[in-house]
Amino acid sequence: MTAARVVYDTMVFLQAAIHPDRRDTTIEAVEDERLILCTSPELLAEVRDVLSRPALSAKFSALTPERVELFLQKINFMAALFEEVPSTFTWPEHPDDDHLFNLAIASNVKYLVTWENRILKVAQERSPAAALLRQLAPQLSIVTPADLAAELRSQRDESV
Repeated sequence: MTAARVVYDTMVFLQAAIHPDRRDTTIEAVEDERLILCTSPELLAEVRDVLSRPALSAKFSALTPERVELFLQKINFMAALFEEVPSTFTWPEHPDDDHLFNLAIASNVKYLVTWENRILKVAQERSPAAALLRQLAPQLSIVTPADLAAELRSQRDESV
C-alpha cells in the first residue's frame, strides 16, 4: 500500500506537542511511514510561533523552549518539506489559512487534517472558492484527526 500524503494544521501539531507521551494514531502513522507528512517553511514558522507563545508555555509544561526545539526537529526529520508553494488558491473567508490549502494542492495530499471548524466546513461549501479547491485538489479530504485515525484503523483491519 502506498503511503498517503497529509498536511496537518498548526493545532494538530500543538496537540501533539502538549501531549508528547500520548500515542496518537495519526502521528504514529507518520512515524511508521504509512503517511507522508508534508510541510512548508510557512507552516513550520507558524507552528514554531504558536508553540513558542508565552501564554501557552505557561499553561503547558511540555512547551519548554528545549522541548519545542526537539519537537520541531522531529517534524523536520519526518516530513517532506515543500520549499516552494505557489499561491494558487485563496479562501475568502479566512485568507490566513491559504498556506494550508496551497500546501495541500502543491503536495497533492489526500488529507488535510484539522480541528478547525472553519477549515472543515470548506469541504461542504458550495461557493465558487470551494468549487475551485475541489478542481485544484479533487483527491483532497478535509478531516479531523479522529476521522483520519478511524480511517487508518479501518485500513489496518482490512489488511490483516
